[in-house]
Amino acid sequence: MDRKADPQTQLMIDEAILDYLFYTAIKALLSVPEAEAHIEESVQRPLDMVDGKNISGNHLAFISIFHALHPEYHAPAEVQFRLRLLQFSCLFKTRQRLLSETPSLSRVNGRQDSHRKRGKDPVIQPDQVHLRDTLPLFLALSAAQNLLQESTITELWMRLAAGYMAHTYAEQVLSLHDTRSGLLEEIFQWSFDPARTIAEGSDEWIINEMFEADANSTRLWEDIKSEHMCALRPPPGTSLTAHLEAMVSGGLSIASFKEKISEFLSGLLSAHSAPLLTQLESGEIDGLTPGSTMALKRRAGFV
Repeated sequence: MDRKADPQTQLMIDEAILDYLFYTAIKALLSVPEAEAHIEESVQRPLDMVDGKNISGNHLAFISIFHALHPEYHAPAEVQFRLRLLQFSCLFKTRQRLLSETPSLSRVNGRQDSHRKRGKDPVIQPDQVHLRDTLPLFLALSAAQNLLQESTITELWMRLAAGYMAHTYAEQVLSLHDTRSGLLEEIFQWSFDPARTIAEGSDEWIINEMFEADANSTRLWEDIKSEHMCALRPPPGTSLTAHLEAMVSGGLSIASFKEKISEFLSGLLSAHSAPLLTQLESGEIDGLTPGSTMALKRRAGFV
């Protein structure tokens, strides 16, 4: 007689696996330098997470299988957040697109960008991901974190975000030779706009909500933006390119920026409870005694 798992039980198991794969993929990405991180091109090759340098095709394959088995699935907030974190981590650490840019489990974006070494003046390919592509995702990720933890933006985060915008501007000018009038203001435009009509729950909506704060915080954010924008404008007699090159070689260090963002992403990952399967692996489960944890490990086949 054919025995099938109860659909709800199967969904719980598959969700636990999905969350575990998101978590391990994020940890793998954040554990290696950008130059070494890459995404496995084939979904057919064996799982290879041992050295922390790959997001294996098996991760992508399972997401596709999950969608086929549970087409109406709506992920809990924690799983949705980890998916957001994985999406952004992939874009920032590898400059490759891994998943669809909306925080859903609808489809995996199959397009893979080739990994390139960057020189001082790289050749820009149409599908290459730049900081300007990732800036809205960084803000949406931050906003999602605030929603989950019912927190507000701090001065430390404001300076991190303004630094992100400053590096975005420098990359546009130095790498893409984009010197359009108004570019600086366009990149630093993010702030609360009470007049905007936005679909509730969209990325634009949660970002706008994130910037809605008390008068002191709003004024501080505008001051920090102005401070960074003023620093990016060249003094009389100096070209914009020369000014930005000097900044990147000094206070606007790319290495320091990458380190700060990586620390921020690691902090986001650790701010949430690890997935159940990860806790089972470690032998410590939130809310359970060591004895109960061992009993659960035996039932799940971990020992």
